[in-house]
Amino acid sequence: MKALLVRSLLVAILVGPAIDVVRIIVLFRRATKYDPPISEAEFRQMGNMTVNEMDAVFAKRRIKMSRWDWLRESVRYSYFWKEVARDAIVPTIGVFLACIWVGWMEKRRAPAAPPPHYRRVGQPAGALNHTAPHPSHA
Repeated sequence: MKALLVRSLLVAILVGPAIDVVRIIVLFRRATKYDPPISEAEFRQMGNMTVNEMDAVFAKRRIKMSRWDWLRESVRYSYFWKEVARDAIVPTIGVFLACIWVGWMEKRRAPAAPPPHYRRVGQPAGALNHTAPHPSHA
C-alpha cells in the first residue's frame, strides 16, 4: 500500500501541473501587451481622462500577441508559475485519487496466489510440495 501511495503521489505531482499548463495553452484567447509599458505617473494622469481618451492612448501602444508569443513572454516570470501551481491543485488531487483508486481496484481483482513452495502437514522440513503433473500432460 505504501508503494501505491508513493507511485500515485509521484504521478500526481508530474501529471497534475502538466494538465494545467495544457489547459492554459488550449484555453488561451488573445493577449495584449503595451509597449512601452504604462508608467505609474501615466496611470495617475489617466484618472482624469475620459474612456475614449484612455482608449486612444492605449491604442497607440497596444500590441496583440499570439498564443506562443504570450507563452514565450510569460514563462520567464514567476507570476506565470505561481498561477500554474495554484491552478494545478485540483488536477493534482484528482490524478492522485484516480491513481489510488485504480491501484486499489487492481489489487482487489488480482487472485490471491498461494506461495510457490509450501510444506504439507506431515512432510519433512526439506520436502517441497510439488503437485504431480496431470495425466494428460505425462
